Amino acid sequence: MQINHYQTLYDSEKTHWWYRVRREFVHKLINEYFAGRNDLSILDVGCGTGALMKELEVYGEVFGVDFSEQAVDFCKSRGIKNIKRSIMEELLHEDKTFDLVLALDVLEHIPDDKKGLSEIYRVLKPGGVVIIFVPAFSFLWGVTDVVSQHFRRYTKPEIIRAAESTNFKVLYSSYFNFLLFPPILLARFITNLFRLKISSENHTGSGLLNSMLYFIFRSELFLLNFVTFPFGVSCVVVAKK
Repeated sequence: MQINHYQTLYDSEKTHWWYRVRREFVHKLINEYFAGRNDLSILDVGCGTGALMKELEVYGEVFGVDFSEQAVDFCKSRGIKNIKRSIMEELLHEDKTFDLVLALDVLEHIPDDKKGLSEIYRVLKPGGVVIIFVPAFSFLWGVTDVVSQHFRRYTKPEIIRAAESTNFKVLYSSYFNFLLFPPILLARFITNLFRLKISSENHTGSGLLNSMLYFIFRSELFLLNFVTFPFGVSCVVVAKK
C-alpha cells in the first residue's frame, strides 16, 4: 500500500461509508459465531490504522499486525499497545494462540495468499475461526487496487478453494456490496475507458453522499440474514480450523 494512503485511511475510516459498514459487518459475524463472548483472543491481520481494533476490545484481548511502520504508528496514536510490525506470511505469534483471526482485505496484498492462510491456520486454536474479506472480480480493477498495490481480486469459488486448500472448513460465504455493484462497475468502466486520473476513492467520507452510500450499503446487513448475494464488489468467507 502506498504510504500516503495510510494518512487518508486514518483521517477517513471512522466516517467513511465503506469502513463503517465493514466494521458493522464484522461485529455482526462475531456475534453470530461467538455469541455472548467477552473472553476472546483476537488477531487483526493487516490492521491498518486501528479503528476496528479499538471496537473489538469489547470481545476480549485484541492484537494487531501490519507490515507498514506508518500503520503501526497510527495504531499506537490510538492508544493500541498490542501491535506488531510483521508480514502476513510470517506472523510473530505462537501456534494455537487465537480464537478469532480477521483478514479484512489483506490476502490480495500478498503474492502467496495460501502461505498467508497457512499462517492464520497455524496461530488459530483448534476450532478457531477466521473472517476473510477480499475484493471481488478482476473486471472491477480500479484505482483502489493500484493505490493499495493489490495482486488480485477474487471470485467466491476462488477464495473458498484457497481456504479449503489450507485445511479450513468454510462455514459461510457470500458476495456483498451488492446493491452498489452497478454504479461502481459503471464508474470503473468509465474511468478505465477514458483513462481518468483519480488519486483515491476514499474522499466520500463526509457529507450527504457519504450518508446515502452508508444507508444503502448498511441495508445489506439486514438482507444477509435471509440471502447470500450472487455477486458484489467484495466477498466474505468465514472458516473454521
